Amino acid sequence: MRLFTFIKNSLVFSLILISLSSMAQMSLERSATSQTNEKSILKDNTAPRTDLLRTEAGDFVFGPATRIKFKFIEEESGIETTYFKVADLPYLKSDGRQMMPHDLADGQYRMLYYSVDKNGNQEEVRADMIFIDKRGPEISSAFSDSPVAFEEGLPVFPNNVNLIVGVKDHLVDVQKVSYSINDGSLVQSSSLNMIDLTNELSVIQDEKISIEITAYDFFYNITKEVIEFKIQR
Repeated sequence: MRLFTFIKNSLVFSLILISLSSMAQMSLERSATSQTNEKSILKDNTAPRTDLLRTEAGDFVFGPATRIKFKFIEEESGIETTYFKVADLPYLKSDGRQMMPHDLADGQYRMLYYSVDKNGNQEEVRADMIFIDKRGPEISSAFSDSPVAFEEGLPVFPNNVNLIVGVKDHLVDVQKVSYSINDGSLVQSSSLNMIDLTNELSVIQDEKISIEITAYDFFYNITKEVIEFKIQR
């Protein structure tokens, strides 16, 4: 009889321990779920941060075929969509492959942009001043002497005249410069900003000189210039 009572009490005690363990586990699970929900609510209230990336040309200078790229700070849910607009054009969705709208001319513009994360949080609209470069380099010429006369609308220079051609760009670096004299072979200049044509002019026996100069900038915008004049022989 005593043995039966002992076994019965042991079973009851074991059941109580199991019940208490289950209740403790359920309490821990409810606590963990509550903390997770609380964190989720905090994440849902965090807006992303978007930065316009500088181009390889430097600053915010864009060429006709330069992609518009953004950098994102969003550690919780991830970026859903980024929108941007330039000048008075409508907002466009960004996928990292867009280039500047082709109907915008060379010049300075204001770009607006913002992102929305996957929880629907939208950041405040941000703005940057950008430059669109569609012009080729500027080409200028400088003679060592003033014209002694004009014939057929062309300046006439002394036989020993020197000529320096300058090349510069208003926003980016000059990429390539070449020239030809009197439809001769095309010469690629080793200097991108200044061409000294004194030696070439000294060996040419033609009275009329026509020099065609071609220059490309970083974005491969092109400029062609023809310099025509005469030399006293």
